[in-house]
Amino acid sequence: MPSTSAQPVQLWYTRCGAATASALAIRKNWLQEEFAQPGTVLHSLRDSTSLEVRNSHYHHGQSGMFREGGNIPPIWAKGSGQDTVVLGITWLDEYQGILVRADSAIHDLADLKGKRLGIPLHKGAVIDFQRGAAQHGFATALSLVGLSTADAILVDLEAPSYDMHDGPRREPEERPDVAVAALERGEVDAIFIRFARGYRVAQQPHLRQLLNLNELSDPLLRVGNGTPRPITVDRAFLEKHPEVVVRYLAVLLRTAEWAAHNRNEVAQLLLPESRGANVADVFAAHGADVHLSFTPKLTQAYIDGLTTQKNFLRDWGYLKHDFDVNDWVVHEPLAQARKLVEQERAQAAA
Repeated sequence: MPSTSAQPVQLWYTRCGAATASALAIRKNWLQEEFAQPGTVLHSLRDSTSLEVRNSHYHHGQSGMFREGGNIPPIWAKGSGQDTVVLGITWLDEYQGILVRADSAIHDLADLKGKRLGIPLHKGAVIDFQRGAAQHGFATALSLVGLSTADAILVDLEAPSYDMHDGPRREPEERPDVAVAALERGEVDAIFIRFARGYRVAQQPHLRQLLNLNELSDPLLRVGNGTPRPITVDRAFLEKHPEVVVRYLAVLLRTAEWAAHNRNEVAQLLLPESRGANVADVFAAHGADVHLSFTPKLTQAYIDGLTTQKNFLRDWGYLKHDFDVNDWVVHEPLAQARKLVEQERAQAAA
């Protein structure tokens, strides 16, 4: 039992608006229950009244912050000098579509040569991950037909950034996607769009899908901001509180095990992340086996996926410093978390 005079360990959780084990654990209240025990205090990053603390979701400056989600911000933060570690990786494919207007003369990827490709630009963003996602999506699509982005015209589409002030976090109002709007107005010839809500947009009769990267057989061609998804924390916190890190990962492992046996509830829990989408859209965007995709792993294939994204960001000028993803990864905490979960399972069966 921790000493009552000891200061409790302060830890923070944050997750992207995407399908993650953390999102499921938070909605089921399992993460909150684990750290409601004496000795730890769990905070939600998005509930902070400090903009700087909330922006740690991108720059990773808040010690004790566990992040699971899109890979561009943590890779960028690592390349900017933040001493973080990767504790686990999940690989959960998502819809990544290249869309044109239904009346467009563009019918295959080769037709994109010389055309205007819409790229969002969030000038106020700490790191413009949506821009990086679109750039990578188009670069991959064009490479399939021997082209590069230099063979097309990249058109900046200025988009508003949210959450720019201290004080309570304000939920952004629903607003049209700037890329979709630009395509509909004929200001660009093609756009990149993702997530379940992106899949839903792609079904509109006045738009036409040119490619869904999620259907490519090579997993490295499906790499984008949402695939793969690293789980990160700062190295100093890991070294000071390794047992807390193991407990956090154990919650995610238990959640992934539950998810594997509760397919439909998983899809229901992901709906709030998929603005306007329905359960069918969730399965269409992430695959029928989405419920099997939440287990954190550190396989070389997953690490190679993260390296592919890191190399893209390096080559496109997003990183101040290059680094080896293999050196970024620490294997011991996840291995210990697996042992902890296995011990709990054996005790429950005894």
